[in-house]
Amino acid sequence: MKDLIEYMARAIVEYPDEVVVTEEEEEDQMVYRLRVAESDMGRVIGKEGRIANAMRALLKVAAIRKGTRAILEIGEGVGRPGLRAEPEPEVEPEPEPEPEPESE
Repeated sequence: MKDLIEYMARAIVEYPDEVVVTEEEEEDQMVYRLRVAESDMGRVIGKEGRIANAMRALLKVAAIRKGTRAILEIGEGVGRPGLRAEPEPEVEPEPEPEPEPESE
């Protein structure tokens, strides 16, 4: 099942070499943690989480066929900082010039 998650994730991300899947057994189920480059998070999650939910559904089907339970957790944590903009440094606004008095 780990291979299934890696296959799906590598097919949709921009940086497939940075896909990392770990697995842990917790109580009566397997927990798979998917980590991708920060810039690929949107691709893995998809609009309104549709891609992530589809991946979870396929994992659930594979787990049921093997007679187990599985959960997929998705997060950042690998390599490239991505295309997110750095916060701009705070700059104090310049004082506005005072209006000159009108001469008559």
